[in-house]
Amino acid sequence: MVLKRGDKGDAVKVFQRHLNKLGAMLAIDGDFGKGTTGAVVRARAALKQPGSEEADDALQTAVANFPDPCPALTAAGMTFIAQFEVTDAARYEAKFQSPIVPPNESGVTIGIGYDLRFVNQAEFDGDWGDLLPAEDLAKLANALQKKGTDELLAPVATIIVPLSAAMQVFAKRSIPKFLDLARARYPQIDGPSLTAAQRTALVSLVYNRGNALEGEGDRRREMKAIQELLAAGKIGEVPAQFESMTRLWDPATERGLITRRRAEAALWSDGFASARLD
Repeated sequence: MVLKRGDKGDAVKVFQRHLNKLGAMLAIDGDFGKGTTGAVVRARAALKQPGSEEADDALQTAVANFPDPCPALTAAGMTFIAQFEVTDAARYEAKFQSPIVPPNESGVTIGIGYDLRFVNQAEFDGDWGDLLPAEDLAKLANALQKKGTDELLAPVATIIVPLSAAMQVFAKRSIPKFLDLARARYPQIDGPSLTAAQRTALVSLVYNRGNALEGEGDRRREMKAIQELLAAGKIGEVPAQFESMTRLWDPATERGLITRRRAEAALWSDGFASARLD
């Protein structure tokens, strides 16, 4: 059955779930609209299956057979974190495909929240060496392990990081790295008592805030409490700690961080359905 723009229903939902394995960042809403149409175009390019914006049987089969790039979290978990970093594919191409300097203590950032301040030359080369032109790599290397400034950004501001490259690094390098960082503080993340959605909530938290549990006054209080609750097997009490963390940010200027913590709490309690990814 060919799926095309304007179609709705369960078949579209199944297709959207599979498209998210390729980094489509779609909500699973069963609506073959503009976002899904764009995802089809990108999927055809990635899978080397030229064709129209419709999804014929061959494309649906190829997408269905595409391996999950992030088995520990599943494609839904990868999508959840990516959406909080860049929203969706269209916004990525409008705002994030060239380097930026986010606020606070960030460095020059590329791709899906890839902060050059916190990687060294070897990591950077391993992550991006086969995906970007050598000239661009050399320019970006000047920003490694430095706090972002307008002066650092200016020489690299016109570099384009394609979404396909960004998602490849995100799924194959960034997510495993932050899973390891989360595992170092929350070893129960690998246990049978946690779901993929709950693992995603922990990785999302560490991706956004790092894995330090001490310092900054009491700003790490809840992250430490989550460690203690998991060690005690009190899994049901964890969402309240995500909610409690919202005390740290000003609703007038930092609404996104508050929304993210509440989404992580909902993810812990209600699974991927809470994020329209199930």
